Amino acid sequence: MASVNIIRHKPIPIFCSTAEVVMTYNDDQVVRLVEPSGNVGTQYPNELGSEWFGTIENLSLGLARGGANWGDVYKTDVLWTTPSDSRDDCEAYRDAFNAVYGPVIDAVTDCELKSNRMARFTHGEGFPDPVALFEVEIKAVKGEDISFGDGKIEYGAWTDHQPSGASVMHTDAEGNTVTTLGDDLKREMEFVLVEQYEKKLAADNVDFKTQTAHLEVLVAIDDDPSATWTRIETVREVIADYFGDHRPAGRIYAVSRIPNLDGIVEPQPRCVTGDVAIDRSGEIVDGFSTWTAIRHQGISEVLVSGVGGDDADAILNTIDGHIVAAGGAGLKENGVFNNAYIVAAESSEASRDRLTTFNERFSGYYTGVAPSGRTAQFVPGFMREDCICGISNRSIFAG
Repeated sequence: MASVNIIRHKPIPIFCSTAEVVMTYNDDQVVRLVEPSGNVGTQYPNELGSEWFGTIENLSLGLARGGANWGDVYKTDVLWTTPSDSRDDCEAYRDAFNAVYGPVIDAVTDCELKSNRMARFTHGEGFPDPVALFEVEIKAVKGEDISFGDGKIEYGAWTDHQPSGASVMHTDAEGNTVTTLGDDLKREMEFVLVEQYEKKLAADNVDFKTQTAHLEVLVAIDDDPSATWTRIETVREVIADYFGDHRPAGRIYAVSRIPNLDGIVEPQPRCVTGDVAIDRSGEIVDGFSTWTAIRHQGISEVLVSGVGGDDADAILNTIDGHIVAAGGAGLKENGVFNNAYIVAAESSEASRDRLTTFNERFSGYYTGVAPSGRTAQFVPGFMREDCICGISNRSIFAG
């Protein structure tokens, strides 16, 4: 009989240090997920290499709480504080980080890193820790008869496809590197969906239009902040046209820049194939299914789309309702991980006040219970123009 046990290690009022999930499927396969909350490395000097060393140190402790190590990590999200609105500054920052990224992991962890990766420049305000140069979130998986790499996890009876984020950057027929298609954002988004994902995933027998359970979309705006919501609406329309009745759950939000500094949009999908089903809520809000559920052998993983608003407590209650609608007991019982977004205000002081209010309402919701894992970031915009904060969630339960 299927069962799910969630261990929330070292909880504080707004998050647990590590969320560990032990899943036993109807066929007796046992899988463990280990997901530390987002971490920074500010215990060391305020420069990229030192903070990356510190971040690895902190994330390693989080992995160890669940009995995992860096060799078990299949997903990595890198969130950079935007150094300035200058493209050149961002380029220098990106290249400097990438120069230390792999070598420091290799030196410190002694593990072969097989993870995918998605990165972005979030906003100049950065993260809850105001001096952090970046925050990193990782996810790990363990279990017999499981293998992963190249953006997919093989569970035997089914496959979880989680490729790295992709932009329009590609090599053309003449061998040239193409980083932009010009100002036509609709064409850019369509290119990424079809050329970077649909055609490439087809090699793994993925029907991208019907087997995508979740889609995260970054929209870069620092080259033209006045176009923020025009760009987001354009991308949202492409998603609606492309996926039609098979709309995934997801979230769309503005960032300063994506790693391809000439590009505007970078999506990252999650698709599943094999002996597995995707249920969709049947309700579309802000361009996405309000939730999707990945169901296999008596266990459901619910992916709740980003919910925006002005009150963290109200948002969490909405998410709770979606989890119940998908068949779960609720957010407090089944929640594994929350991704939190604070829309930066006109000043740093106002942004920090907004974060304080958000955390007070967030922790108030979880009074008396251990919260899920969490990462949080300041962004230029989330889901809709009227939203000043937002949250998305993953929850898992037997059923």
